Amino acid sequence: MIIDSHTHIYPDSVAEKAIRTIIGNTNGCLDAYTGGTYNNLLTSMDDAGIDISIVLTVATNPEQGKGILQWIKKMINLSPRMIYFGSVHPYDPDNKSIIKEIKELGIQGLKFHPAYQHFPADSKEAYKVYDEALRNDLILYFHSGFDLSMPESVYASIERFANILKDFEGSKIILAHAGGIGEWDKILDLFSDKKCYYDTSFVLEELMINEHAKALYRQNEDYFIFGTDNPWRDQKKYVDLIRNSGFFNQEQKDKILYKNISKLIKIPSC
Repeated sequence: MIIDSHTHIYPDSVAEKAIRTIIGNTNGCLDAYTGGTYNNLLTSMDDAGIDISIVLTVATNPEQGKGILQWIKKMINLSPRMIYFGSVHPYDPDNKSIIKEIKELGIQGLKFHPAYQHFPADSKEAYKVYDEALRNDLILYFHSGFDLSMPESVYASIERFANILKDFEGSKIILAHAGGIGEWDKILDLFSDKKCYYDTSFVLEELMINEHAKALYRQNEDYFIFGTDNPWRDQKKYVDLIRNSGFFNQEQKDKILYKNISKLIKIPSC
């Protein structure tokens, strides 16, 4: 089995514009490998041999949480091969009721991107939302560290996530990009013995060659999960990279590709 824990899709009506906008925000430093739609992702999964993808959403402003939830309601039963995570904004006065509805719908987690959402990850308002989500047994999935499209933002800094891991010790937390692209020396120093899950999106190559990244992996072998950030990375390329890697043994490959994430989420029958 292969589970891609980090993917994105957009409604067909806005996918082209969304892709174009995000590429523009990076001044062309980012490329898309699909058109960003539901059907595009299914085709990519088939090509890569991926069984299940987790689709992450982001409420970029306080008004979007409800709309995202309504969209998920339309999408959630189209295929058992896609698991949707919701999103809420800390500045949305209705986020508590949205979280309640998310839980009732059977959604298993929330995605936060503090830079895109314009809130400090360790702010008082954010902590209230995390508390409510965790009370409802939801996974907290974060963009962590530097972002190509918002390079000057410090809202998702490693220092802020060190605070979160300390204040929410033992909670179900996933940090994208192995905690922060190119910042593994800082992560090793600040996170110390704090435990969370790390996805491999944008960093899989570095994970096998960068000494600090390799050290982080060795300390957290049971907490690394496969994620591509598709459409921004090619799913087949990264499945093949793991399958053909001499860095990971077979048991480690299985842990990354499905065993570790299976400890966090309920897997639907495909």
